[in-house]
Amino acid sequence: ALEVLHTELDSTQVLASVIVKDGYIVDEYYKDGYDENSVFPLHSCSKSITSALVGIAIDQGYIESVDVPISEYFPQILESDHTNLKQITIRHLLTHTSGIQSSDDEVWEQWRNSENWVDFVLNRPVTSEPGTVFSYSTGGTHLLAAILQQATGKTVYDFGKEVLFDPLDMDSVQCGTDPQGISDGGNGFAMNVYDMAKFGQLYLNGGVWEGKPIISPEWVEASTHLQFERSTGSADYGYQWWVRTFGEKNYDAFFAQGHGGQYIFVIPDLELVIVFTSNHTGSSSMYWQFVSDIVAACAE
Repeated sequence: ALEVLHTELDSTQVLASVIVKDGYIVDEYYKDGYDENSVFPLHSCSKSITSALVGIAIDQGYIESVDVPISEYFPQILESDHTNLKQITIRHLLTHTSGIQSSDDEVWEQWRNSENWVDFVLNRPVTSEPGTVFSYSTGGTHLLAAILQQATGKTVYDFGKEVLFDPLDMDSVQCGTDPQGISDGGNGFAMNVYDMAKFGQLYLNGGVWEGKPIISPEWVEASTHLQFERSTGSADYGYQWWVRTFGEKNYDAFFAQGHGGQYIFVIPDLELVIVFTSNHTGSSSMYWQFVSDIVAACAE
């Protein structure tokens, strides 16, 4: 199955892949010019990293719970006449159901080039009642990064180094910032495929790494199970993780997904982690097929 996979990958824009089974790396694939030390932009896989750090911040008492109104961190909201804006909680940001009009559309470049990313997002129209409509928004995740920085007194990257990256020896991690120095938690992380696989394995292990608890099992469970059922698409949503099933036996799975074909798939029942990093602008359906084929080979 792996030989077939490698042959198929040769004709794609997948740059690197790692498969971890039962805690062991069983397969690696690299296009010419890339290896296990190459650092790749995660794009929206960054959201799952930020979600982990929100969970750790809650575990450590920096943030009370997912039901805290975000107005506690952005008091300018309280001056707004918009009732729905005042009802938005951290949970709504985690599930892309804040109701704030998305930044991932025609205003993307305008947002990214703005002088203040947080203010730009908070000044977007609120088009639905919080908790009712799924609208994917990197800007919403950036608000989570800003909340983390206020709550912990550290950037998402610095807090992450302390509580996540260094404990897992994730030495390749990088992260960009906005003009105010707030980590780009929605789109800005980069790392090598080994560190991507470690992050997936941590979640597979229920938040434990080499016997040491890193993330509470309760947060891992809540994050990687259905929090919002979407009416379209091939996956539903947890807390900044996508959730769906794979294989004939419908194995439960969760995954991080980033623009251009960056993925961290976790299939717990098979003790399986699959990482892809790519420069792919087409349909994501080929990744579903790759994962389905690998799942089928593991399940035989």
